[in-house]
Amino acid sequence: MRGNLDVILKDAPAAVRRAMIEDAPNLAPGSAHVMGRFWSAARERKSNLSMPGAEVYRSAAASESTFRCLLRALGAYAPHVCTAPAREVSDEWYALRTKAAPRVAPTAKMAVGANWPIAWQRMKPALDAAPIKSSTRKRYFDSIDRCARAVAEGLASETHGFVAACELSEAFLFHPEKDRRVKPVTAANYIEGLIALGARGGVAEDSLIAMRVILSDLRDQAAMAEKNKFERLSGLMERGGYAHVADRVGQLRARAQDLPAHSAARRRCMQQAVVCAVILNKPPRKGDLVSWRIGQQITRDADGTWRAEWEQEKTGGGTETGAMWPEICDILDEWVLDGRPDRLIHARYQELVGKNWLTLAENEPYRNLPTELTHTAIGVPSHDLRTLAADYMRRHDPAHAADVIATHLGHGTRKAGGAYRTDCVAATAQALWQTSRDIIAAQSTKKPSGKRKT
Repeated sequence: MRGNLDVILKDAPAAVRRAMIEDAPNLAPGSAHVMGRFWSAARERKSNLSMPGAEVYRSAAASESTFRCLLRALGAYAPHVCTAPAREVSDEWYALRTKAAPRVAPTAKMAVGANWPIAWQRMKPALDAAPIKSSTRKRYFDSIDRCARAVAEGLASETHGFVAACELSEAFLFHPEKDRRVKPVTAANYIEGLIALGARGGVAEDSLIAMRVILSDLRDQAAMAEKNKFERLSGLMERGGYAHVADRVGQLRARAQDLPAHSAARRRCMQQAVVCAVILNKPPRKGDLVSWRIGQQITRDADGTWRAEWEQEKTGGGTETGAMWPEICDILDEWVLDGRPDRLIHARYQELVGKNWLTLAENEPYRNLPTELTHTAIGVPSHDLRTLAADYMRRHDPAHAADVIATHLGHGTRKAGGAYRTDCVAATAQALWQTSRDIIAAQSTKKPSGKRKT
């Protein structure tokens, strides 16, 4: 170690300076100097010594390796310092690393159908005039957009028929880019939109029948996937259902508290915990969940109560959580504080207004993030927790559960929750049958009163 540590660390707190001097033979190269610059910058800027601001880290470290060295030194010799503001600087260094250029999304909003093949564009007026709900028409348009994109990439034919449906199915399920692959049920919905366009646009019925064969096959695959879903849910119920999810949330919070405030591992643990917790309160769809912004779709009252109210992407209808459970509110507070002291919650909330609630930044995360988080935390995708919620309600009161489930899960129509409604009807019938059996059994065991007349 070159240099006088008393001089280098003159602005460091006495306890930190003493700890580093006592461990001088084991100090990592450069750690003393970067710590010295760090504490000098903190005092020069009159920053809070228990939680120096991001600008202090920037001033002390001119390279990422030096910055990482500083964080390690703080963890070893100043563990009392809250390093949450360093997260911002860490993200800046990550952003400067060399990486592949991202795909640039088109900025100009095109008219509906502008990117469709010419033959499909000619059919569009017939679909525009069809006597269907506007939400259904919009869903068809979105599905046809997906099909048109596959055609434009050369992955499928634009001519309605068996070949086009086969190629589209292949493109959706096994796209060369893994992040663009979809489930069979989603692929079926996309092709259904194209069939609807052809049915209104005068395509030969034989061609549409051939496409429906592929559609039926995709629906069958989706049904098999649904069976796998119930196997997953059965396993989750065996582990304790909601109680297991709550236990995992507690474990993840405890693990996060043991990690440095600036660490990516800590943030991922808290991401998993907060997503599982919010879904426990009321399970939104993942597309809605990733779009929430603090102060808009998800808000915090002055008394610490969190609420969420949003327009559902799938149905266009509004829904809300109401006042979230106090335990969920505590976890949300811990998440947005991101390692900072509790006393800063009001200032931190105001700082994050308008930011995405899952990234705590301007950018919105990728759509599948909630599923990845819940799968890692509890072994099932986020959508399975919607089914789990419905199952709890059905078991509690099968006679009234269907409408409660539809409201809780945000279904736009009775058809949307048809499977849940059928389960509730079956459960109600089973309960009535069991009640009848009990009554008959009770009556058959009663002894006759008096002698039988002859």
